[in-house]
Amino acid sequence: MTTAVSFFDAAATADALPFEQLIPALRTLFAAGCEVPARHVHRIAAADGAELTSLIMPAWLPGRHYGVKTVNIAPANAARGLQGLFSTYVLYDATTGAPLAWIDGNQITSRRTAARGGVMRTPKVLAMPRRVRACPGASSPIITCVRRVL
Repeated sequence: MTTAVSFFDAAATADALPFEQLIPALRTLFAAGCEVPARHVHRIAAADGAELTSLIMPAWLPGRHYGVKTVNIAPANAARGLQGLFSTYVLYDATTGAPLAWIDGNQITSRRTAARGGVMRTPKVLAMPRRVRACPGASSPIITCVRRVL
């Protein structure tokens, strides 16, 4: 038996992640945490001598969901008339491995980055010294920082 895989392009991803729901969901996830191993970095030579850098970032909630975000960075794309960064996120069932969704990674990144500002602007966080609030943008350091705050 196969499962249907949902497809979320940029518009559908933005519609599915309204900030009024995303901010509290991220606050809960950052406090609870998830498994986030180090990302993989691969450098791939293009036919024209340029280089593509591919970042592969897995994360999961044991027994629930497993996701892999892939970010491809191609600086030479400017000369090709293309954007220099493309990313996707594939969501799987963490028990069966069945794919559940293909999601536009650029939208996930931009919305998560913007929502992080909402997560970090709670009264408890804002009362902290600035040096403590200055958490880096990577998911695992944010989870660590927010755990200390909440």
